Amino acid sequence: MSPEQYVQRLTEISHKKHKYMQDMYMLTVEQSKTINEDGLEQLDKIIAARQTLIEQVDKLDEEFSVYFQRLKQVLGVKSLDEIKSPGIPGVKELQQSIKAVMGLIKDITELDKQNNNKAKKLLDELGNEIRKINQGKRVNMAYNPSPVMQPPSYFIDKKK
Repeated sequence: MSPEQYVQRLTEISHKKHKYMQDMYMLTVEQSKTINEDGLEQLDKIIAARQTLIEQVDKLDEEFSVYFQRLKQVLGVKSLDEIKSPGIPGVKELQQSIKAVMGLIKDITELDKQNNNKAKKLLDELGNEIRKINQGKRVNMAYNPSPVMQPPSYFIDKKK
């Protein structure tokens, strides 16, 4: 393959990854909205959808890595920034696409941090509520003990 073909293929992969990352960003925003007591079921669906996207992005990353290594060998460079050859069309577009993907990754990471903090806060609140309920049960049992169980009667009077 020629350097132009490598660049073209890398650009295609980057565009696909950008699309997946946009979808993941939207799911992360939706996830942020559903982190509450009522949205736990929806949250599970969103996490499953995100996991599917992550797996697809991982496959694209593997493919990108293979083509990128080949391109670097053909051109004798160590990074994409070293490619200055004006004779290779699409290099600028590839660099812009990679930059856009990296920006989305940064935004998703920031949202994930916020979501993690919200989830921890929700778990703490739910834990406190459970502790209060258990404490209430103990108090209730202390003041209203359960009736003493009567032993079963083994002898039955058969006289009539």
